[in-house]
Amino acid sequence: MNNIEKILWATSGITLLQIMTGFYLSQIYDAINSPVLVFHIFTGILLLIMAAVSYLMVKNISRLKHLATVNTILIITTILTGTGFIIFKSSNFYGEFMPYIQMLLSIGIISNYAVMLGIKRTLDLK
Repeated sequence: MNNIEKILWATSGITLLQIMTGFYLSQIYDAINSPVLVFHIFTGILLLIMAAVSYLMVKNISRLKHLATVNTILIITTILTGTGFIIFKSSNFYGEFMPYIQMLLSIGIISNYAVMLGIKRTLDLK
């Protein structure tokens, strides 16, 4: 397993951790004051850094470069929608509908990393 595969696996793991903590936060009453929110924010920033690193590692492979760009955009979009939870904490729209949108975005992120890993392994076989 080379460094590109390691960063793709690690980023997929962090994304899965983000999904689990995000689901937990959507189920509790006072998510804004939960210490899990701080952990969720920290792992989101870490995920963005890892996405940038994965982009830099795959920028010479055109297929992976495009997917890494899409993942970075998805992560930034997810961060912006998550910021809305903090800014509009009393809004029913954010409280009821945005967790679903964030979940769909995060499923897109983790599936893109799985595709990237598959493409990387396929290219290694050639």
